[in-house]
Amino acid sequence: GFIGKNLLRKINKKTNHISVISRKNKRNQNKINFIYSDIKNIKKKILYLKSLKPSILIHLAWEGIPDYGLKISKKNLSQQKIFFREINKLKTIKKIIVTGSCFEYGLLKGCYSETSNIKVKTPFSEAKINLYKFLKKNLNPSVSLVWLRLFYVYGKGQRTKGLIPYLLKNIQKNRKIVLNEPNAGRDFVNVNDVYKAILLFLKINKHGIYNVGNGKAFTPLFLAKYLIKKTGSSSQLIYKKGKKKILFYGKNNKLKKLGWKPNYDIRNGLVELLKK
Repeated sequence: GFIGKNLLRKINKKTNHISVISRKNKRNQNKINFIYSDIKNIKKKILYLKSLKPSILIHLAWEGIPDYGLKISKKNLSQQKIFFREINKLKTIKKIIVTGSCFEYGLLKGCYSETSNIKVKTPFSEAKINLYKFLKKNLNPSVSLVWLRLFYVYGKGQRTKGLIPYLLKNIQKNRKIVLNEPNAGRDFVNVNDVYKAILLFLKINKHGIYNVGNGKAFTPLFLAKYLIKKTGSSSQLIYKKGKKKILFYGKNNKLKKLGWKPNYDIRNGLVELLKK
């Protein structure tokens, strides 16, 4: 997926032996061992996985995004539990890094830290929360669990229907831009900063929940105006004026204390994407 592909480009293949479980049947390449399997069928591969003696699992799988509905969320939770029950048999695993979601906080307004109350608002957030609870209860005591609550990840390779790809495409082609929620500010974090956080936990002996975001919120209206100014585009902005600004973002102090800090704010991140 989006994050996994970017991570594989940067992970050190000289000091790490990497195996990737993928639903695509790929040949081994660039010192990466591809294992053709779906997570619900991982039992068929468990003996082979044992032979690899893995020490760290980076778990990025979640089917169906951007479908956050009940059916796909229940399916994901069920299959993830099957997967982790099998992974629990690998006694060499010492750390599991899982990508959670800022949606676990429920209401998409306000500022949240890792100790903020979580509120189930959607089937997706409920599934993510229940997966975390399942892992806390069922993982071997010797395994460290790192749960990364990602905010709004953008960057190279992002799905084309996301807000930022939509803005970039229309602005570069001077097409009109329709903003349904112009003042709904979100915490956008560059995929390069996300994989930097993941790589950090390969090196340090820490566990727990960590927000991965910039710690600031920017509205779609700000992004569109900024891109139009940078490109000189003649795109027309269509939106309903007077809507109250609602900001949703996360505190990232906990992650920063470990030595992580984002290299990208939304401005230089967008400028880099314009060069692609």
